[in-house]
Amino acid sequence: MKIRYSAVALALAAAFPCSSVALASAEKTADAVVVTATRQAQRADEVLASVEVIEREQIERAGQSTLIDVLRAVPGVRVASNGGPGSNSSFFIRGTESRHVLLLIDGVRVGSATSGQATLEAIPLAMIERIEVLRGPASALYGSEAIGGVIQVFTRKGSSGFHPQLFAGYGSDDTRQVNASLAGGVERFRYSLTLGQDRTRGFDARNEGIHDTDRDGFRNAFVSANLALGLRERDEIGVNLYQSDGRNWYDTNLSFDSYLDKRIDSAGVYAINQLSEGWRSTLRVARSRDRLDNRATVARPSEFYTTQDQFSWQHDIDLPLGVLMAAFDYVRSRVDGTTAFTVDERTVKAWSLGWSAKLDAHNIQVNVRRDDNSQFGGKTTGLLAYGYDIDQEWSVRGSIATAFNAPTFNQLYWPDTGFGGGNPDLKPERALNREIGLRWDDGRQTVDATYYDNKVRDLISGWPPANLNEARLKGVELAYRVELGNLGVQVGVDWLSAHDEATGNRLARRASNAAFLKVDHRIGNWSYGVDVNGQGYRYDDAGNTNRLGSYGVVDAYVHYRLAQDWRVEMRANNIFDKQYELAKGYATPGASYFVGVRYAPR
Repeated sequence: MKIRYSAVALALAAAFPCSSVALASAEKTADAVVVTATRQAQRADEVLASVEVIEREQIERAGQSTLIDVLRAVPGVRVASNGGPGSNSSFFIRGTESRHVLLLIDGVRVGSATSGQATLEAIPLAMIERIEVLRGPASALYGSEAIGGVIQVFTRKGSSGFHPQLFAGYGSDDTRQVNASLAGGVERFRYSLTLGQDRTRGFDARNEGIHDTDRDGFRNAFVSANLALGLRERDEIGVNLYQSDGRNWYDTNLSFDSYLDKRIDSAGVYAINQLSEGWRSTLRVARSRDRLDNRATVARPSEFYTTQDQFSWQHDIDLPLGVLMAAFDYVRSRVDGTTAFTVDERTVKAWSLGWSAKLDAHNIQVNVRRDDNSQFGGKTTGLLAYGYDIDQEWSVRGSIATAFNAPTFNQLYWPDTGFGGGNPDLKPERALNREIGLRWDDGRQTVDATYYDNKVRDLISGWPPANLNEARLKGVELAYRVELGNLGVQVGVDWLSAHDEATGNRLARRASNAAFLKVDHRIGNWSYGVDVNGQGYRYDDAGNTNRLGSYGVVDAYVHYRLAQDWRVEMRANNIFDKQYELAKGYATPGASYFVGVRYAPR
């Protein structure tokens, strides 16, 4: 399946439902609220950045297995996995590195300061209420690790009443999922608790070379909890907790069943206070931990632990024109484990200002941030975005932003064991991004087109690592969405040019084109749909010698409501058993099925 044909086919498939008769019966969906793009609640149709919002209902309806599966159907996002569920995964937003993407869970930074990337494969879908994917540099809002964008996961929250939910399912490769949640609220008190376990025997994750041919499985236990209590008229205090504890088996030799233990957790308390009319303060104190134990042999495992202590104080002030945001952020990162780093701690203090306003047909957003990093000093970044509503249906927007990414502890301080060590003289990677977007929304269907050009300088590469390269990341994203009564259609196509400026080579694992199609239909007690995802060919290495072929995968789901509170959920993934690779030498799942039962009182 050639991706150039796939893109055309998907576009044509989307065109057929758009008859005037069908559109006349379509209903305008409620506008989503986005937080990540400005650090303030904002209507999605007023956001001047490229943001994808994925709600809980969409996650359940589509029936995807993992967060990685969800993200691969987002325009501008590429994913790669070294095997099946729970295996090490990479994610590239608009061609940037995995360490160029910041992960937030309920506003708390989560990730490894040694590798520089987050363990997305260990985050279960059962605990997610909403996902926001911000594409494009966001250092002016969040500092380091946001050259490519931000992925923010919001865990499930409580609401008025009592809302229990149970789910149990079984599928191919002895895959089992069990989870339960209790959520509710009384007056101004809200609570939520979700816990569960996912397990699979998996499959042989390697498809070449001498290796153990056993199954490489995954197990993961998780829990999340949220409490919120309203005080006075508009004040609130709350607690957010999250933990997942997983084990992923993999192959290194024939004598030992190697595995990775992956544990991430976060805990935070917050207080929202209405200091005066039009002035709100949000105070947050949190800690996140990323723990990786790599047991490749019978010897002691390699341990990599990151702890991030965080403090944030943000003020949102209504002005005669627009809203002012002023914030102070503090992060203390510490690393520990079996590697003897010469430096094992750093602190970041940051001050940021933002202003956003809407005046008639004009929208504007300005952000500036100053980060003082104990390892390399200060860095200032900024963002300027402008949007104009041409008429009720057409709007245009543009932005320019600078961003940076701090070197990881591995890159800076890895000990020299004979093959070269880290480089403590590394400078932060720097980026300058420009983009322009056009949107058409007639109240029933939406088309978004975005062009971006991101130049990343002082890119860290090689070993020992050095600021050697520059990368040029340019692309076009097209997205179409329509709701035709009970029929929903989404199409995404994007083209990416991601090259090393020095060599002219394409960056590893970035396809030049990708596309997806999602069709959902609901009738009576039935809901069903089809997802098609595809990518063009890629190279697995910087030298562009190991080519990964293009592919297209078709998934399908069917849900049937047995009774008001009971639903059977069935899905079939890769139904045509397509053989393809996301990383050289690693297999991907073949055709599979999963059947589950959900109890959710309405």
